[in-house]
Amino acid sequence: MAILLAIVCLGVGFLLQSVLGFWQIKHFNNRYRSFRQEGQVAIGRSKGIIRTGVILLLLVDRKANIIRAERMQGMTIFSRFKELPSLKGQPLFYVDQGVERRLDPFTRKALADAKHVYRVVKAGGEVKPPKAPLSQLLAVFTRKREVSS
Repeated sequence: MAILLAIVCLGVGFLLQSVLGFWQIKHFNNRYRSFRQEGQVAIGRSKGIIRTGVILLLLVDRKANIIRAERMQGMTIFSRFKELPSLKGQPLFYVDQGVERRLDPFTRKALADAKHVYRVVKAGGEVKPPKAPLSQLLAVFTRKREVSS
């Protein structure tokens, strides 16, 4: 009986996580769509296995100046986009060092990623999707086995 209850609880938890994850993706898509209606968008992300993650949406003009910036930061599916006014008016590739230093490390990494992605896409290239955290972990163990052989 206890095993059945545990299985039901796991199933309900998985279902709830799926629904809430879908809700968060829908929120991201709505924000992205509203940015795209206004112009070009640079997207950067900083993702970790155990630490907080950041997704940065930057609305940029034709000269790659940041018109509007929003970030979603957190470890839960309840994270939402919030305005990041310190980046407004900054040139994407030449953000003032003082402004950039005041950003937390995860947002700085997402900003660097946004710059990289924007450059690659503007040059007609394609950005490779990053490996999933579990794939990265497996790659570490695989490399250790190859080195020790």
